[in-house]
Amino acid sequence: MDRFLFIFGLLVVVFCFIFFVMNIIGVYDGMTLIWTVLGMLNGSIAMGVSEILMIVKEQNAK
Repeated sequence: MDRFLFIFGLLVVVFCFIFFVMNIIGVYDGMTLIWTVLGMLNGSIAMGVSEILMIVKEQNAK
């Protein structure tokens, strides 16, 4: 589960970052910019939760 969350978060961050750059370079649309920033935040939260799950799993294995 922790690997899935990390990969999912990484893919979401990369996908949203691509759209963020396209939005900055291209025509500025405020709503799209907000959604890409929130998407990157969502991906980073998923990656953080995966890190916490990895630490808890290692502590339970001891």
